[in-house]
Amino acid sequence: MNHIEIQSKYSEICNLILNKEISDSIVQLQLFANQSKKQYHQDQIEEIQNTYSNILKHSFTNINDPERDNIYKHLQRSLFELTDTINECLLTETSGLTIYKMKWSLDRKRELHSDEAVSLIHYLTFDNELDEILKNNNIHLSGSTNKTISRQQALRDLFNYLWLTDKYQETEKKILETICFSEKIPWHDKSLIVSAITLSLLRVFDKNKFLSLLNFYYSTEEQVWQRALIGLLLGFYKYDKRIDFYPELIIEIEKIAKTNDIDKLTESVIIQIFKSKDTEKLTKRWEEEILPEMMKMQPKIEEKLDLENIIPDKFLEDKNPDWEKVFEDSPGLLDKLQDFSKMQIEGSDVFMSAFSRLKHFPFYNEISNWFVPFYKENESLTQPAKENDTKLLPFIEQLEKSHYMCNSDKYSFCLNLQYIPESHKTMMMDLFNEEMKNIEEISKDENLINSFALTKSIFTQYLQDMYRFYKLNQYKHEFSDIFSWKFDIQNTFFFKKLVYNSDITRNIAEFFLENKHFQQASELFINLESTETDIELFEKIGYCYQQLGNYNLALNYYKKAELFDSKKIWIIKKIALCYRYLNNPEKALEYYLEAEKSEPENLYILAYVGHTLVRLKRYDEALKYYYKVEYLSPSNDKIQRPIAWISFILGKFEIANKYYLEIIGYNKNEFDLIHLGHVQWCMKDQQKAIQSYQEALRLSNNDFESFYKAFNDDIHYLLKYGINAIDISLMKDYLKRGFFKLFQIIKLLF
Repeated sequence: MNHIEIQSKYSEICNLILNKEISDSIVQLQLFANQSKKQYHQDQIEEIQNTYSNILKHSFTNINDPERDNIYKHLQRSLFELTDTINECLLTETSGLTIYKMKWSLDRKRELHSDEAVSLIHYLTFDNELDEILKNNNIHLSGSTNKTISRQQALRDLFNYLWLTDKYQETEKKILETICFSEKIPWHDKSLIVSAITLSLLRVFDKNKFLSLLNFYYSTEEQVWQRALIGLLLGFYKYDKRIDFYPELIIEIEKIAKTNDIDKLTESVIIQIFKSKDTEKLTKRWEEEILPEMMKMQPKIEEKLDLENIIPDKFLEDKNPDWEKVFEDSPGLLDKLQDFSKMQIEGSDVFMSAFSRLKHFPFYNEISNWFVPFYKENESLTQPAKENDTKLLPFIEQLEKSHYMCNSDKYSFCLNLQYIPESHKTMMMDLFNEEMKNIEEISKDENLINSFALTKSIFTQYLQDMYRFYKLNQYKHEFSDIFSWKFDIQNTFFFKKLVYNSDITRNIAEFFLENKHFQQASELFINLESTETDIELFEKIGYCYQQLGNYNLALNYYKKAELFDSKKIWIIKKIALCYRYLNNPEKALEYYLEAEKSEPENLYILAYVGHTLVRLKRYDEALKYYYKVEYLSPSNDKIQRPIAWISFILGKFEIANKYYLEIIGYNKNEFDLIHLGHVQWCMKDQQKAIQSYQEALRLSNNDFESFYKAFNDDIHYLLKYGINAIDISLMKDYLKRGFFKLFQIIKLLF
């Protein structure tokens, strides 16, 4: 089995266990275990099978077993853990993935030196204090590692050890407790260890990994606890449905829910995750919209006056202008896209596009280096600087203090500077220092420098580091990309436990709405419905459903909002729109006419009244509204099409001909030419009609199927205005014959 097949089968078995389809899950697990060819796996499955057989046997007798449900739940837990074990065994031995080759090598090494990890942490301090701590915890160094390695290499090896260990036993637990509470191990080493635990947890479920992350969270050491919280929240989300099988973890979630500001912290992490998820969208917008605009020195005047840009076509997407922006974390972000510094301060990943090209250095060949915090003592920075450029050292110290660039990009920047000519290097460092000063000034002006803001900046930096790892590292296809997860936190157990403040829930919902995550926004707003009943809440739920294309539910909430204010024009227009999409033109017209009373010269309202009247086949009335739109907006040439078409339907051929000739003069398409042909034929000018039809065919690349479909849709109008049915058939054949003649000529020529 390849790794895709292994993961597919693993997911299938896990879903069967979750859905309580135990017999089927055991059968599939047996087949799965056959691939590993390990007899002890089959023995464990047989033991679980016997337990389940006893549950089945006793469930339908008169014996009442008060422990049955607990035994059943424990059996599900055992099935999950055995499935994890077999999955990892198969991935290690048969998948061929690079990271599992590393794991295989580590497992072999562990068999020879069981205390390898203990030996490694000996190198993380510079005195004997750690030895004493280890001894007090009954962990002894046996001297199995004879070679002397650098402290940095020991840290990398320990990272790999913790990351690639499936289940943390007593030794790993004690090692991590030692690291967590040691005052001699610096914050940046602990931060890296937290990342190793997080990667390991996301690879394989293990309650002890959760408990280790909790220790680092409770340690409250700056830079460390923030990373631990992110690891916990990612683990809680990934294994949300499995946590119920571990009462000890539920107790821990209830405990962490009582810590200070956990709801605000959870809010910040969730929002930053979604900002990271939107990085590609932001990068694309930056490169395709903002940069080209900045490059334009003298925009064409007609582009400035383009009606379609002044008044967007997508009427259905407009938000209520009366809504306040209650989410203060991102004020006016989308309105200030040209303010590069402000975007970065707000947590948007504006540097990804530039720095993605600077991840080719050997530094990034080590998985651990994607997660190492930026600190000035790092040998990867200090050694080259001492050898080649002492000016770089003060710059590195300054860069360490910056809160608005992620650690990974800081390393890229410094590593790249080593290969740049001196003149350019000095200029780049000066420019960068100036930009950092500007950002710091903005931060001071907007009171962004405070403890909670700094915590959020750590969240931002770390999640951006993770984003680069999952998107850019050379083994990215071997990892499950956390930023591709749906992250529907509103439906999870842990979210309901940690976020209990309705104001926080509202903030997150507002963020989702502002950033077009409408499904998440709608569900969070609905969660608030039991505690809040205001017009804006109903409007926003309706708007979310409208954007999701669920017009029935959108209408339901817009009608609820209408109960608060039946004269509010925005609501009236939205209700009309929903009725229009629900194919109820009578009710749509009723609301559009009501809207017209408040805004008698609103182009959209007038146009949609016309559209609705067309659906009701009240063509004379529709034409009046279209003429009014034309009068109020003479530059809006799009209104000419419905005027021309309705004029044809009503038999006003001279008017229709005039408008169609104007249309094809500036923006013709095959449908305009077909309709012009109809008009000309009804005006008894067959030759011009033929020319128009032939031009329509040419524009459609001689797609007869498409041409005939459009042509046939209108035959009843041609018949109505005196065109003989036989003539219509002859015209179609005439056009086809003319095409085939041309085809034969081309064939002879080539």
